[in-house]
Amino acid sequence: MRKLVMFAGLLLGLQSCNNPVKQEANARPEEALQLDTLRLALDWTPNVLHSGIFYAESQNWFREAGIHLIWDTPERDNYTKKPIFRLLEGEVDLAVGPSEHLFAFAADSAQVHAQAVASILQSDRSAFVAKKSSGINRPADISNATYLGYHTPLEEHILKAMIEYDGAEAKFGTETPDRLQVWDAFRKDSGEVAWVFLHWEAMQSELAEDSLNAFIPNEYGVPYGYSSVIMAPKNLDASQTKLIRRFLDICRKAYRESQDKPDVVLDAILDHIQHPNFVDHVFIRQAFADIRPHFGASRWGVMSDQKWSDYAQWLESRGLNDLKGHESTEFYSNEFLESK
Repeated sequence: MRKLVMFAGLLLGLQSCNNPVKQEANARPEEALQLDTLRLALDWTPNVLHSGIFYAESQNWFREAGIHLIWDTPERDNYTKKPIFRLLEGEVDLAVGPSEHLFAFAADSAQVHAQAVASILQSDRSAFVAKKSSGINRPADISNATYLGYHTPLEEHILKAMIEYDGAEAKFGTETPDRLQVWDAFRKDSGEVAWVFLHWEAMQSELAEDSLNAFIPNEYGVPYGYSSVIMAPKNLDASQTKLIRRFLDICRKAYRESQDKPDVVLDAILDHIQHPNFVDHVFIRQAFADIRPHFGASRWGVMSDQKWSDYAQWLESRGLNDLKGHESTEFYSNEFLESK
């Protein structure tokens, strides 16, 4: 989208964002001048959800395709700014986040400003969880519990709907630690319920023999959308569109290899990523095995019209979002995944 013109400034930016990739993985200054720079904001701290991106980077596939990829995570500012806001304000070219962020933040009465161009997962791997020791065995039991939230749109409404679907009145309280501290607060019993990824936080608990009960929204009356989509601006010129297509082609190849050569892929990632999240190789291998089937290798990235429509209709039926007069089809596109 933009040619890199000042490598020194770029390097400073990478350091300030605490990007954990080895320095040698980045393009050399003279080479970077010939590449198209693509800035990506991840949705969370580095984890196996992002494995296709990390693997492609470890194999230099982005660089070979003429892309100088710069990615960072919410750690850069302790998650004070959502990735979608960074996208809407032009700080990044792509961002990862849940589909409801597009409905909530990416439109006004005049136009839609951002869209999903691919889904990392084909099935949702997020769930509300409670420790088995808490006595919470179903959503109805959450009625009077304390939920540790992220201060994001819809999370309390989704939990409320699940409790009501299970036959109880939702009277839970909510506390909001810093977003990156929610899991630590949950583990320290600051609250009974949290919304987490099954492949990550829930797997940490499983390996620590601290069992959880998990409640997936889709199983309790909420036709939840996509927990992890790659988002881009709505208005793109021809060169930007081509660059995003190139990026997604590489991602698709990498995520497919995670199905065909899982050990090779994971070994490469573990050698490549220098971040505290990837120190425990036993945990990482378990987490990777858990999430890998949900990448949907043969259909990686492709989004379902029905899923977007059902989620939008559910939101409207509960008075949570009128989409500001826009159709749900305006918020996503599979066209970037088509070969041109």
